[in-house]
Amino acid sequence: MSLEVRAGEIVGLAGLVGAGRSELARAVYRANRASAGSVTVLGRKSLVRRQQTPRMALEAGVAMIPESRREQGLLPGRPVRENVSIASLREYSTASLVAGGPERRAVGRILTQLEVRTAGQGAPAITLSGGNQQKLLFARMLLRRPKVLIADEPTRGVDVGAKRAIYDILASLAAEGMAILLISSDVEELIGLAHRVLVMRTGKVVAGLAGEDITEEAILSAAFGTAERGAS
Repeated sequence: MSLEVRAGEIVGLAGLVGAGRSELARAVYRANRASAGSVTVLGRKSLVRRQQTPRMALEAGVAMIPESRREQGLLPGRPVRENVSIASLREYSTASLVAGGPERRAVGRILTQLEVRTAGQGAPAITLSGGNQQKLLFARMLLRRPKVLIADEPTRGVDVGAKRAIYDILASLAAEGMAILLISSDVEELIGLAHRVLVMRTGKVVAGLAGEDITEEAILSAAFGTAERGAS
């Protein structure tokens, strides 16, 4: 299968559990090994090979918010600062030594931008609310200034207020020209945020919806296999 996400566009990826959405996203991000395929970002094509790693994806401009912040994202016992800067330490290091001042200032700016509520950069990540923990993962990835952001179930396990804040973050990033692939089991979330919705079933994209065609009925029909429409 293949898909395209344009700059400034939010493409929703829908489907039932086991449809292959997260597996696809993790393969693009090099977190799962793939036997074949390629990823093209701004015209630069790179083959997806077994020995590749998420660091290579980040260097190519692709970032990802994982499905489970506790199991795949956060370092719960480590400070907020380390959770945010860990993917960008090369930018603040000389001869393997981290320059604390530049690191703290960069982390502070992104925490302020995302309105993360914390007792300070030294507070353990686990002391934050679920919504603010999720924002830490956004801060970590946005510090890399990616061209493409994959967000896998970004509002799972957060309260209504945090959901609203994350929706605003995604919408503002798209407005600034970032390409966003949004994986969500919340149909209303996809309808409200996505410019296009692709529906997966058994590892394949079986429907592509846009505009007024993005409805709950159309998404569920494609996901359950009661209807198929041309995907793109």
